[in-house]
Amino acid sequence: MTEDPSSAQAERVEAEAYESMMQLAESAGIPGFRAVRSGTHVALIAPGLKKMLVFNRVLGLGVSGPATEAHIDELAALYAEHDLPWAIELSPHARPESVLQWLRDRRIRRGAASAVLMRASRDVPEGKSDLEIRPWRPEDEDAGAALAVDAFSVPQEAKALLAELPRSPKWRQWLALDDGTVVATGLLYLGDGVAWAGWEATRPDYRGRGLHGALISACLRDASLHGCTSVITDTAVGTPDRPDPSYQNHLRKGFEVLHLRHTYLAVPGVVAPA
Repeated sequence: MTEDPSSAQAERVEAEAYESMMQLAESAGIPGFRAVRSGTHVALIAPGLKKMLVFNRVLGLGVSGPATEAHIDELAALYAEHDLPWAIELSPHARPESVLQWLRDRRIRRGAASAVLMRASRDVPEGKSDLEIRPWRPEDEDAGAALAVDAFSVPQEAKALLAELPRSPKWRQWLALDDGTVVATGLLYLGDGVAWAGWEATRPDYRGRGLHGALISACLRDASLHGCTSVITDTAVGTPDRPDPSYQNHLRKGFEVLHLRHTYLAVPGVVAPA
């Protein structure tokens, strides 16, 4: 697997964003969220959210440096402490190539693929909307977090975590409002020259009105204003018959697919020792 600089950078900034998210939870006294970093990856751990792989997964394995079998065994032991199902988001550029066999040997099975996309933050297309599009303000409190939690069917325990993010200078939350009510939202993490965007959600009764596209444009401009020359995101792809709407919206806004990556699933009691 030959490393592509842009693809590797994309994996690193996403890992950095989620590590920042978990660290903010810890510093704010929000229990149940932790990030453990090694030289090659970040492991996210949320023991109270056993069915939420988004908070119980490994990012960046084998990207910043070669992974080892010992790394995988350490990860298995880390999650086994809490009897947690967990996942590895494995870049196609992860090193060494034998990491795929190491996962198979341990009965860590390949799941669905997602797309990692990137776009330069310059020359942003206009995001038209008849509603107010603006960044989070303190008076918005946790309205954006509440919408995201509902849209993604995430347990309410995650709401305090998401609500804490826009209070940090590294994070931005963009909102679409109808007469003061938040009806769409998205998060932006400001990395070192590269931003990461995610957790974009629109209330079902407001879909089809261009709000997602308007928020994408707003995040791109915001990233540029804060010194980030490009924005990374990841999304499901869907099928040829039913493409994922978020994926399609990002392509329409000029994002390009850097790579597809697979989620590898590890189930307690199934993962085997090497």
